[in-house]
Amino acid sequence: MKITNALKVAGIALAASLASTALYAQEKIVLKYADQFPLTHAGSKLSAQPFKQMVEERSAGRIEVQLYPAEQLAKAAGLLDAVRNRVTDIAMVGVVYVSDRMPLTSAVELPGLFTDSVAGSIAFTKLAQNELLESEYLRNGVRPLFTMVTPPYQAMFAKKTELNDVSELEGVKMRAAGATGELIASSLGAVPVRVPASDLYLALERGTVDGANYNPPSLFAYKIEEVLSSITTNASLGTVAFAALVNEDVWQGLPEDARKVVSEVATEIGETMAAGFKEQTGSAYDKLEELGIKLIELSPETQAQFTEKLQSVEAEWVKQMEGRGLPGQATLDAYRSYLQE
Repeated sequence: MKITNALKVAGIALAASLASTALYAQEKIVLKYADQFPLTHAGSKLSAQPFKQMVEERSAGRIEVQLYPAEQLAKAAGLLDAVRNRVTDIAMVGVVYVSDRMPLTSAVELPGLFTDSVAGSIAFTKLAQNELLESEYLRNGVRPLFTMVTPPYQAMFAKKTELNDVSELEGVKMRAAGATGELIASSLGAVPVRVPASDLYLALERGTVDGANYNPPSLFAYKIEEVLSSITTNASLGTVAFAALVNEDVWQGLPEDARKVVSEVATEIGETMAAGFKEQTGSAYDKLEELGIKLIELSPETQAQFTEKLQSVEAEWVKQMEGRGLPGQATLDAYRSYLQE
């Protein structure tokens, strides 16, 4: 009799638990997603916007993704803090702006590591989810959902229309996005000036900088083409890494099936975003040429000069990391290994 009653009680408790779980599973989940990109930017069109659409469709509307583009919740440099402090649940963070707190991630931004940004992005994802997961992401209270690197950055100028020798960059004020970009500009003899993309138009127009290291598809969202005279087509001035990061407490608080939907969508976005950026690079050059902006194709001799100058960047980066007690060389070796897979 006692056993029967105990079984009944256990059965009632189990039924209540299942009912509660089922009820919870039907509750609406709202995720805030913040980034620095205007809605017209390739970065938004290739990540935040499809992420929202795909998550909402595959969850049958149970998960709502609210987008906060164009630095609405935080400036580019403040997006990591915004997601850490739960001002937003997810943020697309430009790692160049937070290299002080994610220094090893900047390994993927070094020049000369790859020519195919899709392969570079796939390798970055593996690095972020393995070697760097604990030390760079979970330590900051966030988890990477998907990552990417842009196609190799190019040099662009407000007034200059020729570039026949690397010595022509001596003393030229060049916009650099972060610490690695500063190393790159300095190695070429230029004077690096940190300027966020949202301020680059005015910096070029007012002469705060003479030029910039930047990627062609991103220019048009900020109308930077209006203040350019020329851009290189075959330089390889490093890249910039982006990571869509979710607050770890938010992630752990999501039901398992919700995490599954978000993970699957994130994997797909990670694969298509880099490919989309790569594809848009060619069309960006076509549009720039139509606007009368000079496309500078570096000669093999000038490219060789660039390569020689840029060789010092990697060694300096490793030296800086090791000087901080960080495994710079090991991280770089791991990234190279993933690139070869």
